[in-house]
Amino acid sequence: MTTVTHVEHLLYGGRSLVGFTEEGERVAGWPEVAYEAIRAINHLTGHGPIPAPTVCRILGDLKGVGHLLPQALEQLRRGLQASLAAFDVYDHRRDPAESVTDAVALLARAARKAGDLGQLLEDAQAALSDQGYRTDEHPSLFDDDSDLR
Repeated sequence: MTTVTHVEHLLYGGRSLVGFTEEGERVAGWPEVAYEAIRAINHLTGHGPIPAPTVCRILGDLKGVGHLLPQALEQLRRGLQASLAAFDVYDHRRDPAESVTDAVALLARAARKAGDLGQLLEDAQAALSDQGYRTDEHPSLFDDDSDLR
């Protein structure tokens, strides 16, 4: 057996991947935080009109998810494949190599789709980048009080 770093116990910014430290302390893991962030966005965006500048700022952050997720999925794929040699792996239904092969193919597909997602969100942001809106409190600099249109 190879000596390996147990990735599930590594911390980044005080959080782990799976939600527990090496001492067994419960912390919200990064995937859980990502899930909860999207869940919060779902709750916050269901309450009426959202102006383009606000959507543009949100898309600016969300496009990063699509651009970064392929790398994370690729690293998960490589780590999963390496686990077959590093651990005494078993699978209750079939040969562990078969289930890893299936998961690896699906992760590769997911990575391609995530990359597409990042590009689509970036394109949507670009489509809105020149749009603004006027309010009574903050009139546009381009408003002309003498224009009767």
